[in-house]
Parts: sequence; structure tokens; C-alpha cells
Amino acid sequence: MTPEHDRPTWQAEPCPDWCVVLHAQDDDVRDRSHVSTSMSVGARQLLSGPGPAVSPFAEREPSGPPGTPDALDRTAAADLAVCLHRRDGGRTTWVYVGDGAVQHLELTAESWHRLMPALDRVLDLARA
Repeated sequence: MTPEHDRPTWQAEPCPDWCVVLHAQDDDVRDRSHVSTSMSVGARQLLSGPGPAVSPFAEREPSGPPGTPDALDRTAAADLAVCLHRRDGGRTTWVYVGDGAVQHLELTAESWHRLMPALDRVLDLARA
């Protein structure tokens, strides 16, 4: 977060409390965003079809025992990053969840608020 007295002239608003970026006068216009710290969440992901649709940072996992349904699934362990970002002067706050390379889901904070109850219901079904 850039202190108020050191704020670049292009910065339209003070940094939100969650911003960790040190903004500078010569920041490229595409980089003029507020960004939060990133939280890392370990995850297992199902790889779809053949090909390299997996982050270079992910570790492919061995398939299940031959002849079992799990043997058909290709999976990888990956750390997913979760963070907020918003363009300076913008009204929309985005939530990024992704592996930093190949797969990500980037939705507005409002969209995530609508999505979370559905995820909770589906996870309750998975636990049953």
C-alpha cells in the first residue's frame, strides 16, 4: 500500500486496506491496480483429456490401481492462489483463484458471494 503522501498523481483513490502494492509514478497504465496478498491453498485437480493442461508447478499424481474406476482419472496436486484485485479508480473488485499458469477462475466478488452457497450445497452432497 502506497502511503497517502507518496501517492502517484495518476492514482485516483487511496489504496483499499487490503492492497499490498507499492505504486509508483512510472507504473504502466496496465499495472495500475490494487492487489491483495495471495493465499495458497493445496488442491487436487482432475486433468481433462490428453495434453499439457496442467500448471508446470503442479505435480502429476499416479493413477489408481489398474482395473479400478480411479485408474481412468489423471490428477495433479497443485497450489492454488486466491487474491483480490481492482483497477485504480474502478468499481469492480475481482477474486482470482488459480494455479498461476494454466487454470484459473476470475470472478467479481459479488459473483463469488452468489456462488459460495451453491458450492456449500454441493459439498454437503459430497459429504453424504
